[in-house]
Amino acid sequence: MTMGLVSRLLQQRHALYRTILAVEVMALVGLRGLQQAPRLVSVVYLVISAVAVLTDSPLLRKNRLDPSATQAMPSALGRRVQRVLLRRQRLVSFWIVALAVELLWQAALEINPSMAVQLSVLHLVVWLSLMLVVLWGLVKALVEEPVFNGDLLMGAAAGYLLVGFTGGIVLNSLLVLDPAAFNLPAHGHALPDGIGHAPAMLGAAFASLTTIGSPVLKSGSLTSLTASVGITIVGQLYVAILIAGVLGNQKAVDTPSQPAAAPEAEHTRGQRAAAQIKLRRPRR
Repeated sequence: MTMGLVSRLLQQRHALYRTILAVEVMALVGLRGLQQAPRLVSVVYLVISAVAVLTDSPLLRKNRLDPSATQAMPSALGRRVQRVLLRRQRLVSFWIVALAVELLWQAALEINPSMAVQLSVLHLVVWLSLMLVVLWGLVKALVEEPVFNGDLLMGAAAGYLLVGFTGGIVLNSLLVLDPAAFNLPAHGHALPDGIGHAPAMLGAAFASLTTIGSPVLKSGSLTSLTASVGITIVGQLYVAILIAGVLGNQKAVDTPSQPAAAPEAEHTRGQRAAAQIKLRRPRR
């Protein structure tokens, strides 16, 4: 029963990898189309985070586990599964808060711009926290993968793209807080800049993630510089942490724990050399 439950959790996790990567790729491919309908950028952010939340949440019937199954597990594994289920429930609540803040922020941008500026701080904190929690959960899941396969690669790619989308949310909030930090032409829509320039902010975030840089970010602005450097550093840290975690986990799986051998016993030549040294008599 325990192995079946673990296998089921792995299948749910792999479905999460594939689904979130597919949604992210479709959003990037349709980025030019989003310039014609900039309101949909917020929908993209909500859909990406919703995929990460709902695919890995107990709201879906297929994700619900029989409580008796967790009780039959060893105590350590059972506690770990309970933590996973609790994290899923908290993540759903977190996404609902982000949805409410997004709707309020969008309405304030059109009705009361001064209120939108004040809400931008809350908008930035809530979304950044949600996306980083999703990203960290994804990293932990990838590190725990038992084998190196295509699902792991898709999960790694999904996490890297998630950093770029998170950067787009950050730049979008900063645009409302400090418009002078960006070089932006007229977007051609009868919309506030926080909505009309959302596709440009997303493109600038991915340019910063790949260290290419974007002319949208004003070089002399501390706000743009801080945001660009932050996105780049988070992207590089993600890659470094993921590589270290995956390689360390695979090494631990391939080489089970055993008493350390003497250095000269690691190679046949070392064994022969050690034997010759032991048999050699001291000169008088």
